[in-house]
Amino acid sequence: MLIANLRNFAASTLNRLVLTYGLGLILVFGVIGTVGLLSFDHLLDLDIRQTVQVEHESLMEVYRSDGRDAVKKVIAERVREPVNREAFYLLVDKNAEVLAGHRNQLPVSLTHHKGWVRFPWRAEPDSDQVLAYVQPLDNGDLLITGHTSGAQSHLRELIVRLGFLFLAMLCMLTLLFSWLLRRAVDRALEAPLDTVDRVAAGQLNERVAERVGNDGFARLGHTLNRMLDRIHVLVGGIQSSTDAIAHDLRTPLMRLKTRLEQARLESRDENSVQKIDAAIAEADQLIATFNSLLRLARIEASHELPEKNLALDEVVNDAVEMWQVLAEAKGQSIEADVDAAKIDGDRNLLFQLISNLLDNAIKYAPIESRIYVRLARQDNFAVLTVSDAGPGIATGEHEHVFDRFVRLESHRGTPGSGLGLSVVRAIAIQHHANISLENAKPGLRVALRFPMASRNMDKMSSN
Repeated sequence: MLIANLRNFAASTLNRLVLTYGLGLILVFGVIGTVGLLSFDHLLDLDIRQTVQVEHESLMEVYRSDGRDAVKKVIAERVREPVNREAFYLLVDKNAEVLAGHRNQLPVSLTHHKGWVRFPWRAEPDSDQVLAYVQPLDNGDLLITGHTSGAQSHLRELIVRLGFLFLAMLCMLTLLFSWLLRRAVDRALEAPLDTVDRVAAGQLNERVAERVGNDGFARLGHTLNRMLDRIHVLVGGIQSSTDAIAHDLRTPLMRLKTRLEQARLESRDENSVQKIDAAIAEADQLIATFNSLLRLARIEASHELPEKNLALDEVVNDAVEMWQVLAEAKGQSIEADVDAAKIDGDRNLLFQLISNLLDNAIKYAPIESRIYVRLARQDNFAVLTVSDAGPGIATGEHEHVFDRFVRLESHRGTPGSGLGLSVVRAIAIQHHANISLENAKPGLRVALRFPMASRNMDKMSSN
């Protein structure tokens, strides 16, 4: 589950972009912190060296002017009453015996050393380090002047801890700001994407609310609206041409059917009568197709819902009662579970929508199977579902089957024009309903979500 969630997270371009910028910010902070810490160590080392040099020169001045005994005396006084508790002093003779200082013996073998050396203040592993300068004297003695890094080390540890604390805070702030940025971008894109989804569902009059400015979001809204305007013009042209053809050809087809029927009455040859009957059936199919096209055009041209607080459950029950007879003739049954629900809509169009769905279910469901019709309230929606146990529709074809004249290869032999689901979608769009196809396992489930009537919603909220 965790791996799957990580894969889903990484699959988002926006998530990767936000994560990249967050990691980049953390990396920059880490580089700056590392450079700052190295610079601090360097400056600290220079400061200690300068302090040791000053102390060392003062002891050398005493040695040059007053000799070794004076140096012993000064070191003894500084050890007994230290002015600088971080200072370290040793005076060692040529036999490596300590004459004065902080230690009774050499901490390391410094007999042949000259210049800067480091060694621990004590033998413990976590002892402070001493940075010292070793100066051989004329008589063979060694003068060792140093400075411990205790206070500076503690300061460095404090800085490192603060650095890690700031890094942890930066990580949390980066995650927070990344989440806020992701949410802001999602919210900025939510309205345009919802509009495009509604247009894809058939509501071609929808447009994106354009923003003021010259940023990418303002340009996106302007570009989407130009594209949607163009799509509307093209689709409208296709629909107008189709409707005009349907309207112009319906009258000649009616005349053709009338003449065929007259010829059938006048014919005495049985073979000719059969051929004429077949021609009349084809003409009826063409007329039905053109009538469906004209009905679809009228539905798409209408934008008003004539009835407020329409009892959708009554419409569903009426449709089920009518189609129950046809289902029983095929050995099928329709099982209805209908809750009371009111919407704003057109009774005749909704009856047509349910009839088309039941017609398809009866047509493609096997004999002696059940068709389930459900109407339930969910939140502020009335959800209507029609399920059958037929062959169903492949997931990749779910959007495609709502187009005009689309028929699946497995359904080519069945009667129909391929306009039934197109009419269903047009009616659903007019009623501001979302329509989706689902796998009923087996079969197909068509689900529609109608917004509840505002008066009915107020009544439910008061209860």
